[in-house]
Amino acid sequence: MFAAACMAAACGHDAALVREADNGAVATYAIQSDADVLSSAGRRDAIHLINEKCPRGWRILKEGEVPKVSATADRLWSGQIGTDRIWGIQFACTP
Repeated sequence: MFAAACMAAACGHDAALVREADNGAVATYAIQSDADVLSSAGRRDAIHLINEKCPRGWRILKEGEVPKVSATADRLWSGQIGTDRIWGIQFACTP
Protein backbone atom coordinates (compact mmCIF):
# COMPACT_ATOMS: atom_id res chain seq x y z
CA MET A 1 0.00 0.00 0.00
CA PHE A 2 2.76 2.49 0.93
CA ALA A 3 4.67 1.80 -2.30
CA ALA A 4 1.59 2.56 -4.40
CA ALA A 5 0.90 5.75 -2.46
CA CYS A 6 4.55 6.74 -2.67
CA MET A 7 4.60 6.23 -6.44
CA ALA A 8 1.36 8.13 -6.94
CA ALA A 9 2.70 11.07 -4.94
CA ALA A 10 6.17 10.86 -6.52
CA CYS A 11 7.49 10.06 -3.05
CA GLY A 12 7.49 13.71 -2.02
CA HIS A 13 10.26 14.78 -4.38
CA ASP A 14 7.96 16.93 -6.50
CA ALA A 15 8.55 15.16 -9.80
CA ALA A 16 5.77 16.00 -12.22
CA LEU A 17 4.84 15.71 -15.88
CA VAL A 18 4.03 19.02 -17.53
CA ARG A 19 3.09 19.94 -21.10
CA GLU A 20 1.80 16.41 -21.60
CA ALA A 21 0.92 15.12 -25.06
CA ASP A 22 -0.04 11.66 -26.25
CA ASN A 23 3.55 10.92 -27.34
CA GLY A 24 5.57 12.60 -24.57
CA ALA A 25 5.87 15.40 -22.05
CA VAL A 26 8.35 17.29 -19.90
CA ALA A 27 9.23 15.68 -16.57
CA THR A 28 10.35 18.20 -13.95
CA TYR A 29 11.93 17.91 -10.52
CA ALA A 30 13.60 20.18 -7.98
CA ILE A 31 17.37 20.38 -7.60
CA GLN A 32 19.47 22.40 -5.20
CA SER A 33 22.83 22.07 -6.93
CA ASP A 34 24.35 20.76 -10.15
CA ALA A 35 25.29 17.57 -8.28
CA ASP A 36 21.56 16.78 -7.88
CA VAL A 37 20.84 16.66 -11.61
CA LEU A 38 21.79 13.01 -12.17
CA SER A 39 21.78 11.53 -8.67
CA SER A 40 18.77 12.99 -6.88
CA ALA A 41 15.71 11.13 -5.69
CA GLY A 42 13.69 13.65 -7.69
CA ARG A 43 15.32 12.44 -10.91
CA ARG A 44 14.58 8.82 -10.02
CA ASP A 45 10.94 9.79 -9.46
CA ALA A 46 10.85 11.70 -12.77
CA ILE A 47 12.26 8.67 -14.62
CA HIS A 48 9.60 6.52 -12.92
CA LEU A 49 6.87 8.87 -14.21
CA ILE A 50 8.39 8.75 -17.71
CA ASN A 51 8.47 4.93 -17.63
CA GLU A 52 4.80 4.87 -16.59
CA LYS A 53 3.81 7.18 -19.45
CA CYS A 54 5.94 5.34 -22.02
CA PRO A 55 5.97 1.63 -21.11
CA ARG A 56 7.36 0.66 -24.55
CA GLY A 57 10.33 3.00 -24.19
CA TRP A 58 11.25 6.65 -24.62
CA ARG A 59 14.06 8.98 -25.64
CA ILE A 60 15.23 12.32 -24.29
CA LEU A 61 14.75 15.22 -26.70
CA LYS A 62 16.21 17.91 -24.46
CA GLU A 63 16.97 18.49 -20.81
CA GLY A 64 18.10 21.44 -18.75
CA GLU A 65 17.20 23.93 -16.07
CA VAL A 66 13.72 25.41 -16.31
CA PRO A 67 13.44 29.07 -15.29
CA LYS A 68 10.93 29.61 -12.50
CA VAL A 69 9.74 32.97 -13.77
CA SER A 70 12.51 34.87 -15.49
CA ALA A 71 16.13 35.72 -14.72
CA THR A 72 15.18 39.32 -13.86
CA ALA A 73 12.30 38.35 -11.58
CA ASP A 74 14.40 35.65 -9.91
CA ARG A 75 17.08 38.25 -9.08
CA LEU A 76 14.53 40.77 -7.81
CA TRP A 77 12.80 38.20 -5.60
CA SER A 78 16.04 36.56 -4.44
CA GLY A 79 15.75 35.52 -0.81
CA GLN A 80 11.96 35.71 -0.89
CA ILE A 81 11.29 32.57 -2.91
CA GLY A 82 12.60 29.04 -2.44
CA THR A 83 16.16 28.25 -3.43
CA ASP A 84 15.29 25.02 -5.26
CA ARG A 85 15.94 25.05 -8.96
CA ILE A 86 13.79 23.13 -11.44
CA TRP A 87 15.27 20.63 -13.92
CA GLY A 88 13.27 19.44 -16.92
CA ILE A 89 13.54 16.38 -19.17
CA GLN A 90 11.65 16.69 -22.45
CA PHE A 91 10.99 13.22 -23.81
CA ALA A 92 9.13 11.37 -26.54
CA CYS A 93 7.61 7.91 -26.24
CA THR A 94 8.78 5.18 -28.59
CA PRO A 95 6.01 4.39 -31.10
